[in-house]
Amino acid sequence: MKRLIVAILLIAFVAVSIPTASSVPAVTQSLNIILTKQSPFPVQPDQIADIEVSLQNTGYGEAENIILEVLPKNPFILVPGQEAIKSFSRVPAQDHVTATYKLYVDKNAITNGYELEFNYYQTGTDVKTTGKVIIQVQGVPKLVVEKIETQPENIEPGDSVEITAFIKNVGTGSASFMEASLVSNTSYILPVLSGGLDYIGEIKPGETGQAKFEMSIDNAAEYQTYPGIMSFSYKDESGNSQVNTFAVGIPIRGKPIIDILSAKIDGSDFKVDIENIGTANAKALKILLIQGGKTVDSAIANELRPAKSKTVRFTGFEYGQAAVNISYLDESNQFFSEEYPVSINPSSASSQESSGGGLSPLVPVLIVVVVLESYYVWRLRKRAKK
Repeated sequence: MKRLIVAILLIAFVAVSIPTASSVPAVTQSLNIILTKQSPFPVQPDQIADIEVSLQNTGYGEAENIILEVLPKNPFILVPGQEAIKSFSRVPAQDHVTATYKLYVDKNAITNGYELEFNYYQTGTDVKTTGKVIIQVQGVPKLVVEKIETQPENIEPGDSVEITAFIKNVGTGSASFMEASLVSNTSYILPVLSGGLDYIGEIKPGETGQAKFEMSIDNAAEYQTYPGIMSFSYKDESGNSQVNTFAVGIPIRGKPIIDILSAKIDGSDFKVDIENIGTANAKALKILLIQGGKTVDSAIANELRPAKSKTVRFTGFEYGQAAVNISYLDESNQFFSEEYPVSINPSSASSQESSGGGLSPLVPVLIVVVVLESYYVWRLRKRAKK
């Protein structure tokens, strides 16, 4: 009996010591994907990135017949010739396998971290796991000068002008801490104080900034387009200093203005002095003397520069009221015409001569001759009396 009891207790102990099937830990696999390499890092838009990912099995069981599929979406495109699906016969427990891809980055991508998706699953099953890695894309700023405005619109010698440049960032990265400068290659155009510099700040992709400059135009500047250099210094998204320069033209147009200085009789001619009091050349001048609604005489001149004068003479006129019509072209061939009323009257010297009034220039000479002759006769008579 005692032996039977010992045997029963021994059997019971063995039964308790042996674990049941439900209590044995299952041998499982655990797969996940990570990014192990990106070259270049970061990648720029319109470039190709080499991507290496690792499919890791962190479980205690081996994974067999595993499919890894990349699912690129904007801004990524799988480079032609690259396989989207890769197969692995086994992924050992606590080990990994790697896969590489070449991805083209869209040229319009902006700076950001973009998700790249993968599906991985066992062959013959519909159960798929999705994993994601982050690909870093860094844009590059690109500046263009959209337009330039001036105030006043037509720049003349002697003006102070405000020049506004509109700068657009058509790139994919921001331009920060931007400063602008304008330098002319001539001494005729100079900045007013610090008017040749302007701070803009940041221009993000797709945005437009403005730079304003205050410049002074010398009075001696001529009708032409003067060259200048517009520069923009900034930092890109990597913190590197960059400088973009643009050649610009500053047009000095001016305006010719022809005026009459004097108009009078000179001998048998009617003399008219004209002057260009404007700021640009006048060319193809035509000067008409008009009386009674008809042109009685005319004169022409090829060119009259600013601050220069010219004398024209007319004949065939009559005394009385008349008009002088002056027409000309500027350097851009714009036509100008002005008419000035004048009076044609005899000069004071001419009127005196015609009426016989006034003293002849020979009168003083005759007086001297008479005095000398009288003195000579007096001396002769005095000697005769002795």
